[in-house]
Amino acid sequence: MSGTNVADPSGLMVWIQRKRNRMITMTVTVKVRPEKQKEFLQAMRSLQNDRMKAKGIRGSKVYEDEDRTSFCLTEEWETEQDLERYCYGESFRVFLGALKTLCAETELKYSMVGEVGKDRGGTQP
Repeated sequence: MSGTNVADPSGLMVWIQRKRNRMITMTVTVKVRPEKQKEFLQAMRSLQNDRMKAKGIRGSKVYEDEDRTSFCLTEEWETEQDLERYCYGESFRVFLGALKTLCAETELKYSMVGEVGKDRGGTQP
């Protein structure tokens, strides 16, 4: 699944239910309204602290483009269950609200990462 409506994460939940027990990566790419850049950075710092306390998160990083209004947030989660739990929580709703308020463009992408050799009939090295 690539890209989803940030106001309706139900498509994410359906996708998660089909992909149990694999590490998942969520990537959020945004174009911040220039007048909201400082507020966006403050919100991301605050939300980052909450997110890193969530069960199952392996890591979270924010990257800034040279134009200082384009950002990319990447997260790695242990399992889809962990991401699903986070997406149903208050912190994720606040995150989505901040994106809707502060950003001119937003894209969410989800990808699943499995062990080498698993589910492909191969053998592990």
